[in-house]
Amino acid sequence: MRYLITLLIILTVLVSGCILQDQFVETADSCSSLEGSAKDDCYLEAKKCSKITNQLTRDNCVVELAKIKEDIKVCDLITTDNIKSHCYQEIAVVTNNHELCANIDDQYWGNNCHYNLAINGNMSQYCALIDNLEQKKDCYKTIALAIADPLLCNFLAGVEGEACIYKIARANKDINVCDYLKHSFDQDVCRVNIAKKSEDKSKCVLVQHKKLRNECLEHFNS
Repeated sequence: MRYLITLLIILTVLVSGCILQDQFVETADSCSSLEGSAKDDCYLEAKKCSKITNQLTRDNCVVELAKIKEDIKVCDLITTDNIKSHCYQEIAVVTNNHELCANIDDQYWGNNCHYNLAINGNMSQYCALIDNLEQKKDCYKTIALAIADPLLCNFLAGVEGEACIYKIARANKDINVCDYLKHSFDQDVCRVNIAKKSEDKSKCVLVQHKKLRNECLEHFNS
Protein backbone atom coordinates (compact mmCIF):
# COMPACT_ATOMS: atom_id res chain seq x y z
CA MET A 1 0.00 0.00 0.00
CA ARG A 2 2.80 2.38 0.93
CA TYR A 3 4.55 1.50 -2.32
CA LEU A 4 1.39 2.29 -4.31
CA ILE A 5 0.99 5.70 -2.66
CA THR A 6 4.62 6.56 -3.37
CA LEU A 7 4.20 5.54 -7.00
CA LEU A 8 1.10 7.71 -7.36
CA ILE A 9 2.94 10.73 -5.93
CA ILE A 10 5.83 10.24 -8.36
CA LEU A 11 3.45 9.94 -11.32
CA THR A 12 1.57 13.08 -10.23
CA VAL A 13 4.81 15.10 -10.05
CA LEU A 14 5.94 13.85 -13.47
CA VAL A 15 2.60 14.61 -15.12
CA SER A 16 2.51 18.09 -13.56
CA GLY A 17 6.03 18.76 -14.78
CA CYS A 18 5.12 17.74 -18.30
CA ILE A 19 2.07 20.01 -18.31
CA LEU A 20 4.09 22.98 -17.09
CA GLN A 21 6.78 22.27 -19.67
CA ASP A 22 4.20 22.12 -22.45
CA GLN A 23 2.70 25.42 -21.28
CA PHE A 24 6.13 27.04 -21.26
CA VAL A 25 6.94 25.87 -24.77
CA GLU A 26 3.58 27.08 -26.02
CA THR A 27 4.09 30.50 -24.42
CA ALA A 28 7.69 30.83 -25.61
CA ASP A 29 6.77 29.96 -29.23
CA SER A 30 3.40 31.69 -29.33
CA CYS A 31 4.66 34.25 -31.83
CA SER A 32 5.68 31.60 -34.38
CA SER A 33 2.08 30.83 -35.28
CA LEU A 34 1.53 34.42 -36.42
CA GLU A 35 2.41 35.91 -39.79
CA GLY A 36 3.90 39.09 -41.18
CA SER A 37 3.80 42.24 -39.08
CA ALA A 38 1.73 40.53 -36.39
CA LYS A 39 4.58 38.08 -35.78
CA ASP A 40 7.15 40.90 -35.71
CA ASP A 41 5.01 42.91 -33.29
CA CYS A 42 4.70 39.85 -31.07
CA TYR A 43 8.46 39.39 -30.96
CA LEU A 44 8.87 43.14 -30.42
CA GLU A 45 6.66 42.96 -27.34
CA ALA A 46 8.60 39.92 -26.13
CA LYS A 47 11.90 41.78 -26.79
CA LYS A 48 13.12 38.93 -29.03
CA CYS A 49 14.71 41.29 -31.54
CA SER A 50 16.76 38.68 -33.45
CA LYS A 51 13.57 36.92 -34.58
CA ILE A 52 12.07 40.04 -36.16
CA THR A 53 12.25 40.14 -39.95
CA ASN A 54 11.32 43.78 -40.60
CA GLN A 55 14.44 45.91 -40.26
CA LEU A 56 12.76 49.01 -38.79
CA THR A 57 10.81 46.97 -36.27
CA ARG A 58 13.96 45.08 -35.33
CA ASP A 59 15.92 48.30 -34.87
CA ASN A 60 13.18 49.77 -32.68
CA CYS A 61 13.24 46.57 -30.64
CA VAL A 62 16.98 47.04 -30.08
CA VAL A 63 16.28 50.56 -28.81
CA GLU A 64 14.06 49.09 -26.10
CA LEU A 65 16.70 46.52 -25.19
CA ALA A 66 19.35 49.23 -24.96
CA LYS A 67 17.10 51.23 -22.60
CA ILE A 68 16.54 48.19 -20.40
CA LYS A 69 20.28 47.46 -20.25
CA GLU A 70 21.16 51.18 -20.12
CA ASP A 71 24.00 50.36 -22.48
CA ILE A 72 24.81 52.60 -25.44
CA LYS A 73 26.87 49.83 -27.05
CA VAL A 74 23.64 47.95 -27.78
CA CYS A 75 22.63 50.88 -30.00
CA ASP A 76 25.48 50.00 -32.38
CA LEU A 77 23.52 46.88 -33.40
CA ILE A 78 21.02 49.18 -35.13
CA THR A 79 21.40 49.56 -38.90
CA THR A 80 19.06 52.54 -39.48
CA ASP A 81 20.93 55.81 -38.81
CA ASN A 82 18.10 57.94 -37.41
CA ILE A 83 16.92 55.09 -35.17
CA LYS A 84 20.47 54.66 -33.91
CA SER A 85 20.50 58.39 -33.07
CA HIS A 86 17.16 57.91 -31.31
CA CYS A 87 18.73 55.08 -29.33
CA TYR A 88 21.67 57.26 -28.27
CA GLN A 89 19.22 59.93 -27.14
CA GLU A 90 17.22 57.45 -25.09
CA ILE A 91 20.33 56.13 -23.34
CA ALA A 92 21.49 59.68 -22.61
CA VAL A 93 18.13 60.39 -20.98
CA VAL A 94 17.80 57.18 -18.94
CA THR A 95 21.39 57.49 -17.67
CA ASN A 96 21.21 61.30 -17.33
CA ASN A 97 24.50 61.57 -19.22
CA HIS A 98 24.62 64.71 -21.33
CA GLU A 99 28.01 63.82 -22.80
CA LEU A 100 26.31 61.11 -24.87
CA CYS A 101 24.46 63.80 -26.83
CA ALA A 102 27.76 64.52 -28.61
CA ASN A 103 27.55 61.07 -30.25
CA ILE A 104 24.33 61.97 -32.06
CA ASP A 105 24.71 62.98 -35.73
CA ASP A 106 21.00 63.40 -36.45
CA GLN A 107 20.01 67.02 -35.74
CA TYR A 108 16.46 66.20 -34.63
CA TRP A 109 17.53 63.65 -32.03
CA GLY A 110 20.51 65.77 -31.02
CA ASN A 111 18.16 68.65 -30.25
CA ASN A 112 15.85 66.33 -28.33
CA CYS A 113 18.79 65.04 -26.33
CA HIS A 114 19.80 68.54 -25.20
CA TYR A 115 16.17 69.49 -24.58
CA ASN A 116 15.17 66.48 -22.51
CA LEU A 117 18.27 66.57 -20.32
CA ALA A 118 17.83 70.32 -19.85
CA ILE A 119 14.20 69.94 -18.78
CA ASN A 120 14.77 66.86 -16.62
CA GLY A 121 17.56 68.49 -14.64
CA ASN A 122 16.60 72.18 -14.99
CA MET A 123 19.94 72.70 -16.75
CA SER A 124 19.30 75.87 -18.74
CA GLN A 125 22.84 75.85 -20.19
CA TYR A 126 21.87 72.90 -22.37
CA CYS A 127 19.10 74.97 -23.99
CA ALA A 128 21.76 77.04 -25.79
CA LEU A 129 22.92 73.91 -27.65
CA ILE A 130 19.54 73.40 -29.33
CA ASP A 131 19.47 74.41 -33.00
CA ASN A 132 15.69 74.56 -33.41
CA LEU A 133 14.63 78.07 -32.35
CA GLU A 134 11.12 77.17 -31.11
CA GLN A 135 12.41 74.21 -29.14
CA LYS A 136 15.18 76.36 -27.67
CA LYS A 137 12.67 79.01 -26.53
CA ASP A 138 10.40 76.37 -25.06
CA CYS A 139 13.39 74.96 -23.20
CA TYR A 140 14.20 78.30 -21.56
CA LYS A 141 10.54 79.03 -20.82
CA THR A 142 9.86 75.64 -19.23
CA ILE A 143 12.88 75.88 -16.95
CA ALA A 144 12.20 79.54 -16.13
CA LEU A 145 8.72 78.64 -14.87
CA ALA A 146 9.96 75.49 -13.12
CA ILE A 147 12.63 77.24 -11.05
CA ALA A 148 10.99 80.71 -10.98
CA ASP A 149 13.92 82.46 -12.64
CA PRO A 150 12.76 85.59 -14.53
CA LEU A 151 16.24 86.09 -16.00
CA LEU A 152 15.69 83.09 -18.25
CA CYS A 153 12.64 84.86 -19.69
CA ASN A 154 15.09 87.25 -21.36
CA PHE A 155 15.79 84.53 -23.91
CA LEU A 156 12.21 84.98 -25.11
CA ALA A 157 11.58 88.00 -27.29
CA GLY A 158 8.87 90.65 -26.87
CA VAL A 159 5.45 89.74 -25.51
CA GLU A 160 6.45 86.13 -24.94
CA GLY A 161 9.25 87.17 -22.60
CA GLU A 162 7.01 89.58 -20.70
CA ALA A 163 4.33 86.92 -20.32
CA CYS A 164 6.95 84.53 -18.95
CA ILE A 165 7.94 87.03 -16.23
CA TYR A 166 4.32 87.77 -15.40
CA LYS A 167 3.53 84.06 -15.00
CA ILE A 168 6.42 83.62 -12.57
CA ALA A 169 5.30 86.61 -10.51
CA ARG A 170 1.70 85.36 -10.29
CA ALA A 171 2.58 81.73 -9.67
CA ASN A 172 4.86 82.62 -6.78
CA LYS A 173 2.99 85.73 -5.58
CA ASP A 174 6.36 87.47 -5.77
CA ILE A 175 5.91 91.20 -6.33
CA ASN A 176 9.66 91.69 -6.77
CA VAL A 177 9.55 89.74 -10.01
CA CYS A 178 7.37 92.51 -11.48
CA ASP A 179 10.50 94.69 -11.56
CA TYR A 180 11.84 92.55 -14.43
CA LEU A 181 9.09 93.80 -16.75
CA LYS A 182 10.38 96.47 -19.14
CA HIS A 183 7.69 99.17 -18.80
CA SER A 184 6.72 100.85 -15.56
CA PHE A 185 2.99 100.64 -16.29
CA ASP A 186 3.22 96.88 -16.87
CA GLN A 187 5.20 96.58 -13.64
CA ASP A 188 2.41 98.31 -11.74
CA VAL A 189 -0.31 96.18 -13.35
CA CYS A 190 1.70 93.20 -12.20
CA ARG A 191 2.02 94.60 -8.65
CA VAL A 192 -1.74 95.22 -8.41
CA ASN A 193 -2.43 91.66 -9.46
CA ILE A 194 0.05 90.25 -6.95
CA ALA A 195 -1.44 92.37 -4.18
CA LYS A 196 -4.92 91.09 -4.98
CA LYS A 197 -3.79 87.49 -5.44
CA SER A 198 -1.88 87.46 -2.15
CA GLU A 199 -4.64 89.43 -0.34
CA ASP A 200 -2.01 91.87 0.91
CA LYS A 201 -3.13 95.50 0.96
CA SER A 202 0.31 96.72 2.00
CA LYS A 203 1.64 95.84 -1.45
CA CYS A 204 -0.56 98.55 -2.99
CA VAL A 205 1.83 101.25 -1.76
CA LEU A 206 4.47 99.84 -4.12
CA VAL A 207 2.33 100.78 -7.12
CA GLN A 208 3.71 103.96 -8.72
CA HIS A 209 0.85 104.96 -11.04
CA LYS A 210 -1.76 106.77 -8.96
CA LYS A 211 -4.79 105.44 -10.81
CA LEU A 212 -3.59 101.85 -10.47
CA ARG A 213 -2.65 102.38 -6.82
CA ASN A 214 -6.15 103.70 -6.05
CA GLU A 215 -7.66 100.73 -7.90
CA CYS A 216 -5.56 98.43 -5.75
CA LEU A 217 -6.64 100.13 -2.50
CA GLU A 218 -10.30 100.18 -3.54
CA HIS A 219 -10.18 96.45 -4.01
CA PHE A 220 -9.45 95.99 -0.32
CA ASN A 221 -11.77 98.78 0.88
CA SER A 222 -14.82 97.51 -0.99
